[in-house]
Amino acid sequence: MQLMNERRELILEELITSGTVYVSELARKYQVTYETIRKDLSQLEKKGFLVKCHGGATLKQGALENPFQIREKENASLKKSIAQEALTLLPDNCSMIIGTGSTTLELAKLLVYRSDFKIFTDSLPVANTLISSKNQVFLFGGELRDKSSSVFGGWALSMISEIQVDICFLGTDGFSNLNGPSSPSSSDAFIDKAIIAHADKKYILGDYTKFSRKSLYKICDWCEITALITNDMADPIQVAELEKTTKVILC
Repeated sequence: MQLMNERRELILEELITSGTVYVSELARKYQVTYETIRKDLSQLEKKGFLVKCHGGATLKQGALENPFQIREKENASLKKSIAQEALTLLPDNCSMIIGTGSTTLELAKLLVYRSDFKIFTDSLPVANTLISSKNQVFLFGGELRDKSSSVFGGWALSMISEIQVDICFLGTDGFSNLNGPSSPSSSDAFIDKAIIAHADKKYILGDYTKFSRKSLYKICDWCEITALITNDMADPIQVAELEKTTKVILC
């Protein structure tokens, strides 16, 4: 069962990357029968991830929010450089909220080697990463959301409303169609709005590909953000346009 699930996750990852997969190529790659691959594709189709076609399948447009485990692998080196830049912005002994996301998780990995921070988070992977660090770590309560490996709901919002931190770091989905950082989930976006309202400085961490990617729910306007931290591979024209409303830190 584990091997089957791992294979389907890899097929989904390939589908996200290329947009189309073929039964013959997948069968050869994973050394299984055509029928096994067809069953894999049928299960992924039932979950709404793809549309089967003759000889393969295509990604179902607008139906997929990448699972956290897949997003974590995308542009990994770019996310690490953004996290390293974010680390330089932290005053000693400050309080912070680290939001859910694969880039914010990279920041948490760096904070394992630091100490004396007060760190709040709605992200289970962030909390799990920091559990053995010499920082005070607080995990908001609430209902668990599988796709983002995070918590949401009234309990989380209540806890956020009772604190005011020095700084927050949030991730973002694509924002080419929105005038602000975004999320594919309305519940995650609602939590992020609350976090922004309860942090003195607010940083968005997002690699350069987010400039050309669309999303669903705007978290806030760019003018509410202290700065976007992104890669120096970002299009200069797009960066210049964004700098009309917020600071952009390139790394």
